[in-house]
Amino acid sequence: MELKNKLKEMRIAHGMTQETVAEYLGVSSQTVSKWERGLLSPYITLLPKIALLFKCSIDSLFDMELVWSIEHRKEFGKKIRALHEKKDWEGVYDAWIREIELNPDHYGNYADVMLHVYRKKLYDKEHVEQMISLAEHAEKCCTDDDKRNEIYRIMLQICSESKDSAIREKGKYYYKKLPSLRHSREVYAKFVMEGEEYRSQILKNIIDTVDLAECSVRQLIVPDMQPQEKLFYYQKAAELLETVLDGKYAGIYDPPLLYDYAQIAKIYVQLGQTEMAETYMNRILAAMEKHMTESAKENKSAILYATTLRNSIPTEQICKKLLQNILTTPEFAQFKDKFLALQKRYEAYFPQIRDTGNEN
Repeated sequence: MELKNKLKEMRIAHGMTQETVAEYLGVSSQTVSKWERGLLSPYITLLPKIALLFKCSIDSLFDMELVWSIEHRKEFGKKIRALHEKKDWEGVYDAWIREIELNPDHYGNYADVMLHVYRKKLYDKEHVEQMISLAEHAEKCCTDDDKRNEIYRIMLQICSESKDSAIREKGKYYYKKLPSLRHSREVYAKFVMEGEEYRSQILKNIIDTVDLAECSVRQLIVPDMQPQEKLFYYQKAAELLETVLDGKYAGIYDPPLLYDYAQIAKIYVQLGQTEMAETYMNRILAAMEKHMTESAKENKSAILYATTLRNSIPTEQICKKLLQNILTTPEFAQFKDKFLALQKRYEAYFPQIRDTGNEN
């Protein structure tokens, strides 16, 4: 049943007039009339109040089996890819919002549109307030802790970029909603798990810890820091990943590791130590060669591949962007020929990886 018919049916079933519904929701009776005639759709922030008014779930307002059919998902994916190819970032945003309006209880989509807003720096008040509205709905209605925490994580980053002090304060609110390391449930896995389940959780803990530690070390670096001090932190960040990788194929861990290598090489060039810079540039070349060697890709780290971390962007796409950055960095001019040759082979090996803008 279409939403317009559902709203009318539930209003009549509860013995309410359009005026009664309008007063409860804080809209005009003309707006309610337009909803029931299919001329307008209720704004997403009103859906929880509508569900509460009619004593139903948000899902029951929609025919979710129809909306979220396999064919629909496939078509939506094609639409998003097409918009990315055009670099139509507002179009991508509008498409995600529309999809959320169709299924407001699918909270994974909330994180996706928020990540899009963050990556494309859509920090104007209208976009940010819309994201805050989604986050508030998720906080009230989402029962999945992991999805809620993902929303909080992205929202604190979005809010921190705002020039509005009230919105920046909201970022602190989301930060405090996230569980602290000291209170993380993962360290207590031994009390509720055993056997292979427990071992898998421990390996996942290692992965998460290394990932967090590498990122945290890099965040200690500030723009006015002396080159030697920057070099120290970038090398320590890289060593964290190197320790568990043990020279094996890194896959989704290559982008942060290769980024660290590039920064180390750049600093060595600035310090006049070209031989050391070349050492790290060669590590980048060797790592990306593994992407194009199937036997090397099979030689994975037993620790880092114990589980799969969510990475919505293909590793090769991020590495392709890294290649482009290397080729346009003045400090790397002496290595240009090597990396141009690698770029040609890389793009030929991964023809399906298209440049859809800077998503990393």
